[in-house]
Amino acid sequence: MSGATQSAALPSYPGMPAARSIDVGGIDTWYTEAGSGTPVVFVYGGNFGTPESAPGAYAWDLAVDALSGSFRTIAYDKPAQGFSGNPADDADFTMAKVVEHLIGFVEALRLPPVHLVGHSRGGYVVTRTTLLRQDLVRSLTIVNSGTLSPGVGTNEVVLARPPHPPYTRESIRWVYESYCHDRRAVTDEWVERSFELVNRDAYREAVERIRRGKLLPTQFLPQLAIDKRETLTWLAEGRLQRPCQIVWGRNDRTAHRERGHELFRTIAANERRTVLNIVDKSGHFPYREHPAWFNDTVGRFIEEAGYDRG
Repeated sequence: MSGATQSAALPSYPGMPAARSIDVGGIDTWYTEAGSGTPVVFVYGGNFGTPESAPGAYAWDLAVDALSGSFRTIAYDKPAQGFSGNPADDADFTMAKVVEHLIGFVEALRLPPVHLVGHSRGGYVVTRTTLLRQDLVRSLTIVNSGTLSPGVGTNEVVLARPPHPPYTRESIRWVYESYCHDRRAVTDEWVERSFELVNRDAYREAVERIRRGKLLPTQFLPQLAIDKRETLTWLAEGRLQRPCQIVWGRNDRTAHRERGHELFRTIAANERRTVLNIVDKSGHFPYREHPAWFNDTVGRFIEEAGYDRG
């Protein structure tokens, strides 16, 4: 595997396979993998620059482990998140660069066509990646992606005025409990992983650069809005020609299920291999709130989409 390294010195997430790293467009990119066969690449949600919590590849630990018996499961940290490096240029704090990074990551690992699974903002990333480079993708699964789906998001309402200071365990727990239908899904381990990441020097540096340059309101969000309109137009035109599964938590307060239905209708109008699965008593994180159901559902979809046991 050209350019990839594996070392005990690399930081790792407890309970996940050995840490690896690879250079992707000048960014030292952390990833982990398990199993063998056709690769399944998981892309978590959220974005850089938020001091209340820090998402990372650790969110996929249950799926990476459960599905590794049938597939080569891969989870990675996006730029300026987790254990991956920060962009050198402030102009690269955009969603377009996150999409570009995923394309570069798949190419750097020299992977055959992959099954992409993306949650929330990650759902947008895997869809945009597929539209730009369908040669790299065998199928995609979109999970509770308010970023991608038509309509207005309610994150700003649900997550308004956090009652706890940023960079604390209390703020992290409040954020994730606000997303979930059943707060018991937010384990101490989940909170601790985010707490460790949000307090890394590299992450705090990224947050400060983004805050100082006002990059979220002046760069990241406006450019994402433009690219989202283009992405939805491409979907409506039928440019997506890959099996697609949409997974949604019925009780998601930040991305209402009607938006999942609308996204399904948009894609299914032109791609007959599109399915919609909605799980009851689940908020924004069905892969953590109902892991057994989620892993079984995703595994069966990938099998039906076709794969080699390798």
